[in-house]
Amino acid sequence: MTNTQRIMDWLTDQSVDALIHLLAELFEDFAEVRGQYEQAVQTLKEELGEEPVNAEADAIRQQVESNLLFSGILGIKANLDNFINPIARNFLDADSEVYLREAAAHSLPVYEIAQKARNRFCASLTVRQREIYDAVAAYSCYLETAGPKLAHYYGYLLGDELLPRVIPGYYSDPVLTTRYKMMLGGCFGRKIPE
Repeated sequence: MTNTQRIMDWLTDQSVDALIHLLAELFEDFAEVRGQYEQAVQTLKEELGEEPVNAEADAIRQQVESNLLFSGILGIKANLDNFINPIARNFLDADSEVYLREAAAHSLPVYEIAQKARNRFCASLTVRQREIYDAVAAYSCYLETAGPKLAHYYGYLLGDELLPRVIPGYYSDPVLTTRYKMMLGGCFGRKIPE
């Protein structure tokens, strides 16, 4: 698989699968979080039936896909913005909440619709079922915390591939790219694959 194809996976319906695969590769604790999620889902299916639990899992997936696409596009935009004005303050000087525009990401229609469905699902749970659901929430938080950061990075890298094809005179900024890679590696405590 080429780098461009791997990066494009982050901006398509393959994005959640790509994220899960990368998180499993990068973080030892992810397997446990995912295992607890799968066990909780199975237990909730036994108690509530397949349909509502599958709908909850779909809502989580829709939110993560929405976040990944939004963040990936912001990564491409950050790359373009740096090319247009290389001496301006860049996204690396801001907190990830700011450059990932979390409030805007969570106000996108797909995300909001999925959140309403998730709120209804959670409201239907008993106190004991909510305790079981904690593992689902932990898994969802893991995806929502790591996913947008990685998607933004891969979107930024995709900008290096796409922008020369559509922006006359575009050239990449290897210094900023290296700084970004190092910053993200520091954030995650390990090297992030390109």
